[in-house]
Formats: sequence, structure tokens, C-alpha cells
Amino acid sequence: MKFLSIVQLTFRESLAKKTFIAFLIISTIINLLFLLALNLDIVDGMQSSISIFGEQTDQIINLQEIIYGVEGFVAVMLFTVGIFMALFATSGLIPTLLQPGFIDLFISKPVSRFEILSGRYLGAVAIVALNIFYLVIGTWLIMSLKTGIWNFGFLLGGALIVLTFAILFALMTLLGIVSKSGPLSLMITYLILFFSPLLKQRDSIYALLSSKIYGQIIDGLYYFLPKTSELGSITQRLTRGLEINTWTPLWTSLAFGIFIFLLSAYIFQRKNF
Repeated sequence: MKFLSIVQLTFRESLAKKTFIAFLIISTIINLLFLLALNLDIVDGMQSSISIFGEQTDQIINLQEIIYGVEGFVAVMLFTVGIFMALFATSGLIPTLLQPGFIDLFISKPVSRFEILSGRYLGAVAIVALNIFYLVIGTWLIMSLKTGIWNFGFLLGGALIVLTFAILFALMTLLGIVSKSGPLSLMITYLILFFSPLLKQRDSIYALLSSKIYGQIIDGLYYFLPKTSELGSITQRLTRGLEINTWTPLWTSLAFGIFIFLLSAYIFQRKNF
């Protein structure tokens, strides 16, 4: 019960942040726009006319392409802007936990340090999952009920977005414990997000390097760090109903997240307060 109390406390603390409130408001507006502003005229599985905000076209367009395109846009928006906002809003949770007085309150209770950190971590993931699935499920239901096309890949894409955040937040948890600085842990995490697409194109970088050892360092970083660029591509392909060529980036990124969180828990247990 103490563990669940920590999760709930973190959830309520995060929910009170203006960033998440703004995200919920924006998600509500987007769902209302899809509900009220999108009208389709369907004939034999084909879309014979579409009306958005009063503007109508009579071109014949495959209905599935429209639905997958709209849901693909929402997935890409959530994977980029949504994760950036979520990391920004949760960057202070671990440093706040370590503040004198706050951490003393927790470690004085009959609960292990691993449960304290896990509760803090899961509370942050839970509030982000609530925000993301609020928009994903809302959009999915509206589009599906209006058209009769139920794209379950969109829901899987939403789950992968939450999982990507959980992996990155594990890194931010470690950085927060070591540095006790929310801004620093956030900047380093953003830096990894920025370099992920570059590491994916590492073959093009080799020609610019003066020594093979630099290439080996780049390879090491690529295989060790979370592959957010590839995870974004998998999310988009899931949403659009395309075949996934390989799941390796997901498994290696997940292994990174588990390893980093366990390392965080080890350091947290040995830390003096």
C-alpha cells in the first residue's frame, strides 16, 4: 500500500503541473475538432466527399488512406511534441524527491528505497500514459465510429510512444539522482534525442572521421543508447498498417531502459541522505 501511495502522490503532483493540464486541454480541442468538423460521405468503402471546417471536395479518395493518414499525423505529433512536453514536465520529479525534508519523509516510512524510486517512476509514466491515451483513444474512437475502420495499429503506436517515454525517463531518473538537477538531466536527454537520427546515419559519418576508433565509439553509442529515431519509424509504420522490418531497435532500447533504471535504483539505495 505504501508503494501505491507513492505512485498516487507522484501522479497527483504531476497532474497539477500546467504542462499536463495544457496537454489535456489541447487533446480535448483536437478530439472535438475531429468530432464536429469532419464529415465523410462513404460509398462502397470509398470516400466520395469530405467536408472539413465547411470546405468540401468531391474527389474520390480511398477512405482507409484518409484514416491512416490522420492517425499517422497524430502519432507523429505525439512522438515528437508529446514526448518533448512530457520530459519537460517530469524533469523535476526526481530532483524534487531528493530535496532535504522531502526525501526524509519517505525514507522514514516502512518502505524500501527501491519502492520509493519505483513509485516515483511509475507515477510519472502513469500521468504521461493518461495524457497520451486520452488523445489516442479519443481520436481512434471518433475516426472509427465515423468511418467503420478500426485501426488497432494506432493504439499499438500509442503504447509504443508511452514505452519510449518510459525508456527516456529511466535515463532522466539516473541523471536526476546523480546531478540532482532537473534542467541538466533534461538537456542531456534532449541531446540524446537530437543525436539519435544522426547515429542512425552513422555510415555517412565514417568518411569524415580521421581514425577508426572514432567510428567504433559511434558504433558503441548507437548500439547502447535508445534508438528513438527507429522507434519513431516503427510507431508510424504501426499506425499506417505497414510491415515492421525489424523489432531489434525496440528490444535493445527496452534493454537500455531496464539497465539504466536498475542502475538508478542501485545508486539511490547506496546514497546518503
